[in-house]
Amino acid sequence: MKRAAGMVGGIFLKKVALFAFALLLLFANSGVSFANNDPSLGKAKHLNQENVLQIVQTNLDSYLKTDLQTHDKKISASKDFVPLYDLDHNLFAYMVPLLENNREIGYITVGAIEDGYATYEINIRDQAVSGIKAKLKEKSAHSNGKGEVVYIPPFDYLIKVSDQGQDRYYDLADEPREVTDIVKPKKEKLKEGYNRIRNDENKKHMSELLGSTITTAAVTSENVALSVERDYGMFVPVEYATNTYSYGGDQGWYSTGTKQDRGCGPVAAANITNYLAKIKDSAKYGKLYVGNTTSKTDFVAHMDTLYSYVDPGMFGEVSGPDFTSDVERFAKDRGVTLTGVRSSASFTLDNVANYIKAGLSINSPVATLNTKKWSDYEYEWHWMTITKYFRDSNDNRWIAVSTWGQRRSIDYRVHFDAMANGWVQGGVMYFQ
Repeated sequence: MKRAAGMVGGIFLKKVALFAFALLLLFANSGVSFANNDPSLGKAKHLNQENVLQIVQTNLDSYLKTDLQTHDKKISASKDFVPLYDLDHNLFAYMVPLLENNREIGYITVGAIEDGYATYEINIRDQAVSGIKAKLKEKSAHSNGKGEVVYIPPFDYLIKVSDQGQDRYYDLADEPREVTDIVKPKKEKLKEGYNRIRNDENKKHMSELLGSTITTAAVTSENVALSVERDYGMFVPVEYATNTYSYGGDQGWYSTGTKQDRGCGPVAAANITNYLAKIKDSAKYGKLYVGNTTSKTDFVAHMDTLYSYVDPGMFGEVSGPDFTSDVERFAKDRGVTLTGVRSSASFTLDNVANYIKAGLSINSPVATLNTKKWSDYEYEWHWMTITKYFRDSNDNRWIAVSTWGQRRSIDYRVHFDAMANGWVQGGVMYFQ
């Protein structure tokens, strides 16, 4: 589908304006109460190893005990932590390897400072930590310098090598690519994100988890998920290699670099429309996707179709309302009635959680826009698809998402911070 030139120009100007508005919201966000007078990480107080292991165990006993990827596993935490730093060599978090029968099956990223988030993300992938360590060792030896892993929440990691006073950065691709020229111009802006994480609310939650303050009354546990998650099935399983299936679409499957850079919104739309057609109600939504879900060829064609509707533009798709109306228009053209569920509630931690649960409760995937995504594309804000919301009695909260064809679990508080520009920029959306 092609748009008339005037329409494209209008959309472009609208997205530029929306992007500028979102930046103003980011810069204006100065209401954070820091737990001390110095918000930088240089003087932060750190957790000890026992504290970190206690936080991990809490999540082993709750979220990971029943989660799709780990429910049948006897998991323990390794004490061989990988320290994670900010861009100024300040300790920020730990990557804690997760073991099953002494075999590494993934990791959980745990905060290292007393007034930050307790947890950040979980990645269940065999030998993930060993792979990062190997890349770190290789780059450090090759550069004759000292190396470390830099962490940019919610789930971006870089290798930093310092040699003769010069810092060089590499991504964690199979063949690590140097990204120094991308990181350095953004360094000061990225540092602001670390500092914003430190606040009194996070310090209170951390101290309650560790039992160093009087714990408030336990909250009600919640586990709300799509039907495939509840039944331990796979979300939009595309066979991208022989007998190897994804967890939703991967924008890396697009044929051009431009689409790969900007295509996360269309992929989220493709995930949602596929799921509604194939899982939720084929009689009502079947025309939204007529291909074979497991066929990569069919699904990529569907991704391309949704790209023409969502039409990300040079800044990617930065508007929740635009994303919603584009998906609705696609459905209408297929003869399907589909409506995005709007919310008039204030954009708070609990209200957004309630919205996510409402979508998942009717078996409708929830699109979400993370405005703090860091990548090699300067204006890429990242769309993902939420498939699960979890909260335990200690008020640890997690969401499971589909991103780049993978299933990742993100601390819900961390994600809320990454979309705190309201329903328009950085919001959530489901359809019925």
